[in-house]
Parts: sequence; structure tokens; C-alpha cells
Amino acid sequence: MRKGRNAVRKGDEKRQEMLSVAERLFCLKGYEATSVQDILNVLNASKGGFYHYFASKEALLNTLFFQRAERALEQTEKLLAEEEDVMKRLNQLMYGFLPLRREEADFLGMLMPMLDKPEGRALRLCYQEALVETFMQPMQRELSIGQQTGVLCMAHADIAPIVLQLLGQCWVDVAALLVSGGKKAQKPEAAALLSILNRYRRSLERLLDAPFGSVDIIPLQEWDEVADKLMNRLLLPMQG
Repeated sequence: MRKGRNAVRKGDEKRQEMLSVAERLFCLKGYEATSVQDILNVLNASKGGFYHYFASKEALLNTLFFQRAERALEQTEKLLAEEEDVMKRLNQLMYGFLPLRREEADFLGMLMPMLDKPEGRALRLCYQEALVETFMQPMQRELSIGQQTGVLCMAHADIAPIVLQLLGQCWVDVAALLVSGGKKAQKPEAAALLSILNRYRRSLERLLDAPFGSVDIIPLQEWDEVADKLMNRLLLPMQG
């Protein structure tokens, strides 16, 4: 029995090692520029070993999407455990959902060059699915608390899917504007980026019937820093 458990544990460790190496290479070289063989070369592993755990490079990336979403939620829940204010808790949860955060900049930057390509749409939908599935229950919980305490006055009880859909479309719109700027080798105007964030912030406030100015998706200073980092990543292929 113990031998069987050790074998399972060893298999889990090998799978996680593949995920860690792949993520590092994707962020360093780009997803498209990294092959399965590149991953195997670092691990000194065979293709049979890789396909034992993952059906394809795309399947491995999808696993990374869920891992990063779960990691983001875990970090967010730790912060929520120390916060009692209803709107601050909700803002913290929405912030944790967005891949526009400083901690996600390298990972999102790896995806950015593909977002306007046909295959990029499928990857974006997979990432969004991982985020929504992971954050759905906590979002339902926090919205329910807001309704019960009278901080929120929502017309419909189950609007968590709409909130997450809006947040998902927010980061996609921001990414699309940055990709467009990358093609012109020019960072979009700060006002254009801020306009997107404000548009979704106001939409969320109306949807939640929350006090004006109470929804704060991401600190502007952090967002400006992340936007610069993402733009630099988009311009890398054009340098030199």
C-alpha cells in the first residue's frame, strides 16, 4: 500500500515539475516559441513521459490556467480573512480575479502576442473558463453578504456570472488595446486605458446598485506599471 502511495506521489511530483518548467519557458521564450521538446530537454525526459501526463502542449497550458486561478483565489482568501468591510472584500475578490495584477504580468505577457490570432481566442476562452469556475462560488458568497447587509441592493440574486463576465471582458478589452498598440509600436494613451477600467467599474456599480465610486477594480499606479510591462513584452520581437 505504501509503495503504491509513493508511486502516486512521485507521479504527482513529476507532473508538477513539467508544469513548472513549462511555465518558466513559456514566460521566458513565449508560448508559441516553446516546443514540447524544449520542455523535455530541460527535464531530460522522453516524449512518452510527457504524453503520459498531458495530451498536448495546449492541455498543459490549460492546466496552468487552472493552477494560476486557484493560486490567485488562495492568496485572495487569505486577505479576505483579515477584512470585514463588505465593499473592500468585494473589491479584493474582483482584483484577485483579474489577470491584470502585478503577479500575473509575466504570465499574461506570455499570452498577449497570441490574443489577436485565431488560436489565441481559444486559449483566452480557456483562461477565462478557469478563472470563472474558480471564482464563482466565492463571488456568490460575497455578493450574498453584500445583499444581506444592505450594502448592495441587487435586483436579481444570482448575478455572480454576470459580474465575472464583465470582469473577464474588462481584461480582454484592455489586452486588445495593448495588442493594437504593440502593432503600432506605441503604448496606448493612459486615458484610453483608464476609460476602459472606468467603463467597467461604472457598469459593475450599476449592476450591484453599489454606492458611486465604491467599486475599485485595480489601483491605478499598479495598472500603469503592469501596462508598461505588457507593452514591453509585446515590443520585444520588434527590438534589435
